[in-house]
Amino acid sequence: MYLGYLHQANLPLPAAIETALDYLRVTDFSGMESGRYPINGDLMFALIQTPQTQAWESGKPEFHSRYIDIQYLFEGEELIGYAPPNKTLLKTHDQLKERDIAFVAPITGESRLYLTPGMFAIFYPGELHKPCRASNQPMIIKKVVIKIAKTLISD
Repeated sequence: MYLGYLHQANLPLPAAIETALDYLRVTDFSGMESGRYPINGDLMFALIQTPQTQAWESGKPEFHSRYIDIQYLFEGEELIGYAPPNKTLLKTHDQLKERDIAFVAPITGESRLYLTPGMFAIFYPGELHKPCRASNQPMIIKKVVIKIAKTLISD
């Protein structure tokens, strides 16, 4: 997991992640509608979302197996829960084959990541994250989630 500001990102990251961060840097999301936008076919694409944040307690951690998530906050405030991979957790909702997402029961000890506009968090496959949580009062946010096929990242 990485957390940072888009304009200060200068970590030595894999080329596919740098491509995604460059896309975030040069794209004007202000007029773009919610939806899916291709970057490199099914290997890398952006999902523009405008959800309403929810109470911390109402969410369940999720994880993916085929895609890396870059969650970039464009407008609003958001808390995202984070915990390292834990294969012993029982999946409460498993759609890994169909949609590359699974949820687990609420856990204790999650880190709370506070995002403001211009910040991003990167979650690798297996890493638990609980996005779209309210920092204070629920609000509509605008975020971009870039999905990167893990096959684009060489070991």
